[in-house]
Amino acid sequence: MRYWLIVILGFFSIVALHQFITYEPVQAPKTVQHTSVRHLGVIMDGNRRWAEKNNLTHAIAYGRGIEVLQTTIDYCLTNGITMLSAYAFSLENFKRSPHEIQAVFQQFAQEAHTAFPSLAQRKISVHFIGDRELFPPELSTTIKTLEEQTAQGSALRLNILFCYGGRQEIVNAVKTIVKEIRDKKTTEIPTEETFKNYLWTKNIPDPDLVIRTGGIKRLSNFMPYQTTYSELYFTDHLWPDLTTQDLDAALADYEHRKRTTFGK
Repeated sequence: MRYWLIVILGFFSIVALHQFITYEPVQAPKTVQHTSVRHLGVIMDGNRRWAEKNNLTHAIAYGRGIEVLQTTIDYCLTNGITMLSAYAFSLENFKRSPHEIQAVFQQFAQEAHTAFPSLAQRKISVHFIGDRELFPPELSTTIKTLEEQTAQGSALRLNILFCYGGRQEIVNAVKTIVKEIRDKKTTEIPTEETFKNYLWTKNIPDPDLVIRTGGIKRLSNFMPYQTTYSELYFTDHLWPDLTTQDLDAALADYEHRKRTTFGK
């Protein structure tokens, strides 16, 4: 059993080799057309700092953050981006005060009953990705209903990373594989492709581009396995201040990198 665990962990130690490359952003056009980005990831950082900066409550900041997410969804639909993965609530967020956590959950529940139902009308399918055992009981029914109501959406897939942590996702996958081997359900050593089937993010492609707001230049446990070859774009703007012009700049920068790196 120890042999199997060593083999599996060794095979996926490449995740720790993820490197960041800094690029100079280019001037964005007023309208981005023909982007090759199909899967966009967003790390929505800066809600609390925005609240403090504007002397507002965290609840108001999170509400504004959801409005910006709605704008980003519309932007994806307009520009032909077919998948959006939004880092909504990480496992590390559970370290915050119970009052703040409850404010986040209450704001989400409120928006789920108002703004989110329109997603089905726009043919947007919603999927929650994370440790479902940690989903708050008061939200579990809402989440299930939202996923079921939007299951037929084909214009955009919205992945909401909720109670999610990339390292925990990989560890959970390894534990599942070891258990299957121990229970003699399989004798196969996983390959890079088959390993993906054990992840919470199974059946979705890797992000082409990841945008992080808030001025911090790291991924903070956002899809470490899936973003090995993703382009990364960082902006100092806080998430509630993000505009479509910022998204234009990110996509223009992405296309510039692709042309420069691959001659496209």
